[in-house]
Amino acid sequence: MSQSPLAIEKQFLESAREWICDGYALDVRYLATKQDGVFQIIDASLTTTPLNEVEPVGFSIEVGSLVAGQEYFRSLPRDVILARLEMAAQGKISANGLDLLLLRNSNSSYYSEFPMRDSWLFNLHLQARGEKVQPSDAHVAVSIDQELRRANLPFDGLIDLCGWLNLTDSRATGQEPAINMRVSTPVAVMLGESKLDSNKLSVILHAHPNFDTSTISLAINEFPGVGLNSRQQVGHRVTWGSVKKGRRIGRLRIHLRNAASVHAVLSVGTRTAMRGWINDPNKAVNVRYLATRQFDNDLEKLRQTVLEASESRKFEKGIASLLFLLGFSPTQHIEEDAPDIIVASPKGTIALVECTLKVADFPKKVGKLVDRRNALLRTLEANKHNLRVDAFLVCSIPRAQIATEDSLLSRQKISLITREELVEAFEQVRLPRDPDQMLDAAYARLTNEHRFAGLGG
Repeated sequence: MSQSPLAIEKQFLESAREWICDGYALDVRYLATKQDGVFQIIDASLTTTPLNEVEPVGFSIEVGSLVAGQEYFRSLPRDVILARLEMAAQGKISANGLDLLLLRNSNSSYYSEFPMRDSWLFNLHLQARGEKVQPSDAHVAVSIDQELRRANLPFDGLIDLCGWLNLTDSRATGQEPAINMRVSTPVAVMLGESKLDSNKLSVILHAHPNFDTSTISLAINEFPGVGLNSRQQVGHRVTWGSVKKGRRIGRLRIHLRNAASVHAVLSVGTRTAMRGWINDPNKAVNVRYLATRQFDNDLEKLRQTVLEASESRKFEKGIASLLFLLGFSPTQHIEEDAPDIIVASPKGTIALVECTLKVADFPKKVGKLVDRRNALLRTLEANKHNLRVDAFLVCSIPRAQIATEDSLLSRQKISLITREELVEAFEQVRLPRDPDQMLDAAYARLTNEHRFAGLGG
């Protein structure tokens, strides 16, 4: 049973109050059109994060009836951020001296990406949806592109501007205009710095210096373990140090009994913040991992290829290698007019994978996935084979920087894999995985995607 729109909004705001503290940063981005003196939102986002090390440069641009821009606040009081989120949930944004409005009917519409039960990172998300904005005439769109190219802060047309802001021109795509709000967790387990060695577990946590760390809980479960005794809450055993370089460091050191890996789950307040694996590299039992690690120490080259990719071909090759480590049988076709990767699971399920380094390539990649999957399904049907073909779009960009909605991809039955999932995949490769179970979980998410969307009053 889906949640009501008001329940989705209430849950998001309650959790935001638990997570946000004084000193959070706020990044506001918007794309709007001026109609009868009102700035009507086409797409917008509010992202609030702790521990920002890079400060974006804000700007505002107005060409014809179009207004767009970004305003960044490095540090704001908690109450100010919460008030802005509450206003945004009602369809109102203030940025760069402008008051922007999301036109809505009496039935409020909300969507939330949270919770997906098998996610690894649980940043808060709320999307407020409005009424569709009338598309502009073709000649007006061309005129705006021309003006943007001549502006003091030039962009190569509206597509380039949207790409910079990570927003979408909903008029062109037929989507509903929306405001996406995201809140990042104030505490994180630093999986890359945490270690497990000969049953000695060392966990490193980073927290915003103003956050009350007494509200966190940290659960661990060791594998293979010793039954129920392997499960324990250890948040109260974390030792928190003084603030250094804008963050408070927490450390946990604990002796375990039978651990090749440890599953850690961090909760902040009443909400899960993140999950992850900490593995003992000397106790790996995945033969694929052992074989690959023999020629790539600690998978350093593969990690760099996948997570710091700058060349599409190398990225595709890296994703294929990662899929091999996870237990799949991947292949890259010699023919150019083919998916980037074709994957087979042990039980024979086929998946098509397209890889990209650019959000701007999403529409093209989605179109290819849909066409190629349909063609393959027709072939399988003609040969009386299994009629399920999964489709995945893989990118190395963080989910928060992607304007494309998961719900839009799910309508095409395409699973989106972002940087967060890729990082987590590397944490799982030391132990054997069940590829069919992973595909089934992704398929279940697609079929159940609208459980958390409130579509009406």
